[in-house]
Amino acid sequence: MRDPTLCVTPGGGPEAPFESLAVPVHRASTVVFPTVAAYQGRRDEIYDGFSYGLYGTPTSRELETRIARLEGAARTLALPSGFAAIALSTLATAAPGREVLFPDSIYDTVRPFAATFLAGLGIGARYYDPMAGARLAEQLTDATALVWVESPGSMTLEVQDVPAIAAAAHARGAKVAADNTWATPLRFKPLAHGVDLSVCALSKYVAGHSDVMMGSVSVSDVDLYRRLKDYSRFLGQGVSADEASLVLRGLETLAVRMDRAAASAERLAAWVAGQPGVAEVRFPALASSPGHDVFRRDFSGGAGLFSVFLEGWTRPALAEAVEALELFAIGASWGGTRSLVAVLDRPPLRTVAPVPHEGPVVRFSIGLEDPDDLQADLAAAFARLAAARGAAQRRA
Repeated sequence: MRDPTLCVTPGGGPEAPFESLAVPVHRASTVVFPTVAAYQGRRDEIYDGFSYGLYGTPTSRELETRIARLEGAARTLALPSGFAAIALSTLATAAPGREVLFPDSIYDTVRPFAATFLAGLGIGARYYDPMAGARLAEQLTDATALVWVESPGSMTLEVQDVPAIAAAAHARGAKVAADNTWATPLRFKPLAHGVDLSVCALSKYVAGHSDVMMGSVSVSDVDLYRRLKDYSRFLGQGVSADEASLVLRGLETLAVRMDRAAASAERLAAWVAGQPGVAEVRFPALASSPGHDVFRRDFSGGAGLFSVFLEGWTRPALAEAVEALELFAIGASWGGTRSLVAVLDRPPLRTVAPVPHEGPVVRFSIGLEDPDDLQADLAAAFARLAAARGAAQRRA
């Protein structure tokens, strides 16, 4: 063979066996087949085999297998983001002329998705009180195709009675989907509590390092998995082997990272609740948080995310106090090694069950820093708020 051919022809590799603890990264667009017959039957391999790089590689399949095992699922599908998993789950289970019910505490991007995209397809959307539990049965109709739960909600952190909601939905022939990103399958297993589709934004706790975007949807019904896989194929959705490898790496330390973040968050949330200017702290492990009894019943532990509702007088000085924090980066998302803070001037939009606060909302994602250092940083921020209020009162 001449040099150009040698450049692209496999060399055979070493004969000695090689095994590593790391999952190999199988990058591929083209998948090759040993025979013409195998190539011509490649579409039969889309669901559980290998047909084309977009539809899965050994690396992404290994990730899906591990997530399915944690979820107690028959199959898991990895997708480009958590919201991609939400959108795909909705589109695969609803149809024109049907409707989807969302909790009023749902991730805020869902509202424009429902109002523009779903409405354009002729799929209706309604919102319900996240604390409705079994009372949700009163709002279900024959048109209801899907009920979403997000427990706890990503900003206001109400814990929903998922088994009661699932029972009510199934009694009317509707499916139930859960956004389980806060808890991950380590803390709560939606499929074991009556849910049909369990969604997780793997970008957060599972990947764990704030450097990759990915989501997953897990199901017990293989036919439903095949429908989801078909919809992902029709929409051109897939994940790269490199990103799947990063999530697999994060998955191996998920348990210890969540334990550390949860323990630090519980300590800090309780401490923050006693600070001046704090109207309410929402953290499911606190007895005062909405749905705490359900949390104790259904969850095996906590996570590192909590929200603080502040009194109105903190508003003028809040940005300065937050910007002075040394250990909390300002940003969306959560679940990485670094602590984050997100600030809303007012509580999120609610159309059914308003939050009983008007003041600013600050959400903290607690990372892996020493909790003593984090508490000292927060103490300095609250001192800034108190000093600003004192100065304002003296001027008045």
